Amino acid sequence: MRHDAQMPARDTAAADAPHDSSRPAPTVQIGEVARRIGLSIRTIRHWEEMGLVTPTARSAGGFRLYSEDDVARLRLLRFMKPLDLTLEEMRELMRIRELLAESTPDESDRVQALVWPRSSAAGAERAHYAAQLASFVDRAERRLDKLRAQVGEVEEFVARLRSEVRQGTQDR
Repeated sequence: MRHDAQMPARDTAAADAPHDSSRPAPTVQIGEVARRIGLSIRTIRHWEEMGLVTPTARSAGGFRLYSEDDVARLRLLRFMKPLDLTLEEMRELMRIRELLAESTPDESDRVQALVWPRSSAAGAERAHYAAQLASFVDRAERRLDKLRAQVGEVEEFVARLRSEVRQGTQDR
């Protein structure tokens, strides 16, 4: 079922041509998106079904086509994945981030703002969204602490296995 990952990854004519406002933005197919951001095609399709992301367009053959905005959104969702957020929490975090990013006038900066938070916050509304975002930061930090503890446990386990390998090769 991964046949679409085998198809040409992008519309090279659109991607290689100079971009102007009269031409559509370059897009890539789902297989290329999956490869670029390290997700499975199945995960991207699931997130689409759950309403977390929508491809910008479809090709004449029905293939999903993703813009750089779409790719940035998927990349941010990928960053959320290890945090064990529910789909609703992921949706809410995306909504807050997008509301904060909307005030960025330059389109390329807006894409960047979707992936990395802006440092300035002005106005009561932005402050409110920033406070909501802070609650997600707290949760992410708690999850990060748990992940670090798990990494420590795995490192200890690997060290014990290496020791057993050394002992097994010395007994010969």
